[in-house]
Amino acid sequence: MIASWRRVNQQFKVLFLMWFGLPVFVFYFLLSINKSAAPNWDALAFPGFGLLAIYFWWGRLERSLILRLGAGVALLVGLVMSVIALDTDLLRTAGVELQRSDPSDRMRGWKSATRAVEKTRNDLEAKLGEKLFLIADARDRASEISFYLRDKRPEGPNHPPVYITESQDMVNQFSFWPRYDEFVEIKPGTPRPEGEVYTEENGINPFVGRSALFIREGEKGQVPHNIRAGFQSTEPVGTIEVRRYGKLLRIWQVFLCRNYRTLPL
Repeated sequence: MIASWRRVNQQFKVLFLMWFGLPVFVFYFLLSINKSAAPNWDALAFPGFGLLAIYFWWGRLERSLILRLGAGVALLVGLVMSVIALDTDLLRTAGVELQRSDPSDRMRGWKSATRAVEKTRNDLEAKLGEKLFLIADARDRASEISFYLRDKRPEGPNHPPVYITESQDMVNQFSFWPRYDEFVEIKPGTPRPEGEVYTEENGINPFVGRSALFIREGEKGQVPHNIRAGFQSTEPVGTIEVRRYGKLLRIWQVFLCRNYRTLPL
């Protein structure tokens, strides 16, 4: 990237690739100074920088046998490392025991845990005689559960299959999608729910009076305040554990939250 800087004003393609990645990289670099950074924050910058690196080295590789051999070794090492990183069971098959925690464990166990959540929901729906919607404690959990659900059952157009805990803060993409705490405009002539006297902008909340399952990571005594205050009652209905080679990968708590009533203003 640095070597390509001199050509920025000479070729439009180089200029485009440079400015495709540089603002993202600089922004998250500055942000990481005051905040713990996630390794994938600046991932959007790497495609452009990678193409710039290829552009810089391509002519040099054609002129130098040593550089071509070095590039071939680098690609081979990168390929082997990538295959092992994506499937560490290859090491176990070869008899290599992993003494430290396996970073790839973060990719595993989502499907099994989601199947257990879905079974819990189906069993409770049959027992209670009502449909339950799903709430997760964090966006990554909500996203993974939404992906692996066999019966996604969104509650309305553009609704995610799993919501996150209601909040007035705009924290991630779930804050911009339809939420269970939102009021929707009612059509003229539609009767209001029983006991409903006033709603802002002539709207109603279709989730009022309904029950939900709240899924959280770990084992904790109480649900978050916004869940506890938003429902008439909450009770634990199960703990989901996913193990692999005797190691605990995931532990989730599932709570039945009855009779949603929206948070007070």
